[in-house]
Amino acid sequence: MDFINFDFNKLFLCIDKRMRKIQDMLLKDYGLTHFHTWYLANLYRYGEMNLSSLTSEIGVDKANTTRAVRDLIKKGYIEKLGDSDRKYNIRLSEEGYRVADTFKRHIDNIMKNGFHKFSLSDKKLFFELLNKFSSGVKDATDI
Repeated sequence: MDFINFDFNKLFLCIDKRMRKIQDMLLKDYGLTHFHTWYLANLYRYGEMNLSSLTSEIGVDKANTTRAVRDLIKKGYIEKLGDSDRKYNIRLSEEGYRVADTFKRHIDNIMKNGFHKFSLSDKKLFFELLNKFSSGVKDATDI
């Protein structure tokens, strides 16, 4: 086995595990978990969205989006706009916006700490390489 690939995979899993733990810790008081973070973050960023756009933006299947949105509506963090049960838009409620804003500020601080030793050119190169890697992985799974 190629040790570089093994170590790279181990590093990604470690970062993912740490980020999920942080997300769960930050959202625990709101009855939410890392499962909800992408939905809150995208609605915070884009405002009003339909389920199809939200699903596409996050890159998950429709069933996950439906479950997450249903849960976030039930908890009062998302508002459903429109009367149809099949096609409707959603947006953050006032409470949802407050939670998403608080979460974003915490994550911004974590990212700032993670990148504090990076120069601007280091950051640009890091993201360029991650995008190139992500594209390669996507190409390999689109077979």
